[in-house]
Order: sequence, then C-alpha cells, then structure tokens
Amino acid sequence: MKRVALITDVHTPLGDQLVRRYLSEGYGVAATCSDQSRIETPLVSEEEKLAVIDWNRQSAISAKNVLLSALNRFHSIDETLLLCTPELEQKLLQETATDTIDRAVDSWIKGALFLMKAVLELYGRKQAGFLGLINHIPQVEAAVPPPLENALRGSFTATAEAMFAGTGQKNIFVIGFESRSSKIEELADFIFETMKNRGFRSTGKWHRFPPRAGILSALSAKQ
Repeated sequence: MKRVALITDVHTPLGDQLVRRYLSEGYGVAATCSDQSRIETPLVSEEEKLAVIDWNRQSAISAKNVLLSALNRFHSIDETLLLCTPELEQKLLQETATDTIDRAVDSWIKGALFLMKAVLELYGRKQAGFLGLINHIPQVEAAVPPPLENALRGSFTATAEAMFAGTGQKNIFVIGFESRSSKIEELADFIFETMKNRGFRSTGKWHRFPPRAGILSALSAKQ
C-alpha cells in the first residue's frame, strides 16, 4: 500500500515543491491550502494521488476536518509536514495593527497547535507516525524578521523543541527543519530524504539546510 503524506500550505513555494516531490515518489498526498487560486496549474493534473483541502488555520474544527478529509480519501496518514511560513508586512511592532496581531496569533500559533494536536491524536490511535516541523525563512526576507513574525516563529520553535522531548509514545517521531535557503527544490529534496531515510534516527532534533560541510562529507562517504 502506498504511503500517504499530509503537507500544509501547498500555495507557498516550499509547500508546492514538497507536494511535487512526494507525488513523484508515488505517495498519496493530502495538501492543505488557504488560497486555492495560488496553486500551480500542473498540480491539478495529479488528482488521482492528490487531494487539496481547504484549511482555516484559525479554527480547531477545520484542523479536524482536514484530517477527516484526508482519511476519507486515503484511509491513512503516515507523515505530516507542517510549515511555518507566515506572510506578514515588514513593520515595527508599534506600527502593527492590533487586529493583525490577533489574526496572526490565531493563524500561526493556535492554528499550528490545533493541527499538531489532531495529528498526534491520530498517530496515538494508530500507534505510529512521523511529524516534520518546518521553519522556513527565505533569504529574500530581512536578516531579522520583524517582531510579530519573530514571535510567531519563536513559538513554533519552542513548541517543536518541547515535543522533541517526547510525545508519550515511542513510535511517534518528531523531526525539525530550519532553513533560510532560497533553493526551494534542494530544500524539499533534503526534507524528503531526511524523512524517508533517517526519520527514525533523526527524531527529536533540528536539521538545518544547507547542512554543515562536515555533515555533507559524511553523507557522501556513506554513499
């Protein structure tokens, strides 16, 4: 039976590339989207292996519905990739509207927690699963994200590190990824290969792309 991946934010460059990579490897893919008008046309032709699901990040019910839709289509979810890619105006905190802060917290902190909780509950019932948490800050952005975005990313990072300590079940694996690379295709390949080939050994820690030269040399030697 083919494996199934749940990948968030297919409307972003990294989400799009991850979906393409998993589809090319024969996976069934459930991809979440908050703006289907931004999805690249070629993905529409992958209807047999791909389900695009609307996700309202501000709703706990929507997070559960994402999983139900994916399970109705594919009957299982083996891997989940949750992206942290907030798209916010580059403003100082005192210039940021209060309702912007409210929406951002609801979407990027509460939303991530809602989906993590639903995924971990599912994995708890099946007693197995992989969860990849991806913090991607493209190089085109400022060297230091503005305060609100930094707060959102800091929450994501802190949550991931708390989950590295354990989920309460030994067969649930949590893997972290951090990158500022604009080489989206290479980053997607790195994430896929790490999840596929080193997921069991990579649980409970961050993987940064591009890796350090020593890590690259070690991997090349093994090949």
